[in-house]
Amino acid sequence: MTGTRARWAAMLGVAAAVSALLAATGWLAPQPAGRPAAAPDTCTILQAENVREGAPTTLRLLELPAGITRRVTKAGYWINAMGYASAQDVVYGVADGTRAGRYHDGAHAVRIDAAGTVTDLGVIGRAGVRRPVWSLVTGATAGAIDGDRWYVRQGSDLYTVDIDPAGRDYLRVVHRTALRPVALAVGVDDFAFDPADGLLYGVAAASHGDSPVVTLDPATGKVAVVPGPGFPPGGAYGAVVLAPGAIYATGNHDGQRSVTYRLPRDGSGQAAEVASGPPLVSSDAAGCYTEAAPSPTPTPTPKPTTSPSPSPNPPSPSPTPTPAPEPPPPPQPPPVEQPVVLPPSPSPTPAPPVVTPAPSTPEPPPPSPSPSPLARPTKKAEVVASDSGKRTQEKRRWGLTALILVLGGGAAVSHVRRHR
Repeated sequence: MTGTRARWAAMLGVAAAVSALLAATGWLAPQPAGRPAAAPDTCTILQAENVREGAPTTLRLLELPAGITRRVTKAGYWINAMGYASAQDVVYGVADGTRAGRYHDGAHAVRIDAAGTVTDLGVIGRAGVRRPVWSLVTGATAGAIDGDRWYVRQGSDLYTVDIDPAGRDYLRVVHRTALRPVALAVGVDDFAFDPADGLLYGVAAASHGDSPVVTLDPATGKVAVVPGPGFPPGGAYGAVVLAPGAIYATGNHDGQRSVTYRLPRDGSGQAAEVASGPPLVSSDAAGCYTEAAPSPTPTPTPKPTTSPSPSPNPPSPSPTPTPAPEPPPPPQPPPVEQPVVLPPSPSPTPAPPVVTPAPSTPEPPPPSPSPSPLARPTKKAEVVASDSGKRTQEKRRWGLTALILVLGGGAAVSHVRRHR
């Protein structure tokens, strides 16, 4: 019995040692019973859709790539240039007006919470100006948020708006960066911020050719094309979001509908359609949301207001004296996102032959066309007045030359006749 007990004790000791080794290496650790990891391309976004000019915006909570609509809210504002502030769990957007018409002081900031309620926060002013006359970001079409910085593109400029509720410059433009090249920048109607490299990613749409993915550097303003596949050509892409493995973009007008595409970020495939809807004159998107989307609940339509609502933490007044007021620009229609059409380069005209200018009253120059919000007008060529005195001197010199040639020819003929 003594030998048997000794053998059993040795076996139990070896088993205990092996168990301890497996536990130390994690092989015997219990598996956590948490939720399965989400698919890398899954993204829930808030998409703003405008089916016609001046119409109130429809806010759609959309799950991608499934294309499932979770909630639809009718906002009383014309909203664009949205961005999702994950730390505040709200979406900021630019509103140019309400059902009643455009704001008299330009663009207002609106805040959209998780329930879809829209709150007017007042005019987006400029740092150092207590009472702005006109907002610099009026008519903006692209927006994205990085922390407390809200990047907004208006024309060929990228504005940085402070959205720190505790800051002195809350909802004020604190920086402006010129985007270059302009022809590529003005075709980007929405973008999303990537914290991995600090760049904004969008889709540059033109009237012809491809619609490539581009990056915008907030620090330098440089706009560059990303190598690899792009999106189908033919329209403006007004809603762009970044998922961990893909970029989603919505083409506003593809035939008789709008189309949302998914493009792998690693260049492994082409853009594929994941959702569609009615044709749009403009759109925008914010996301991806970090938390699960709430269940669908009916949300009453908020009553639009023209006066700004007080923020939770109003900024303290700036000690900087108020500068002289600036005259507001004339009212403009709400922004409509369209492909960029670049004007053709004028071909040089050959110089005409020398003719006697006829005195006539110069015709008035034709009226200059109204500039497009997406293409800059070319500089009109200056009219050069005719120099009648110089032309008169040239005619006299030609007449004198002709007279000398005639007299010389006659003298030569007479000389020949005399020597025959």
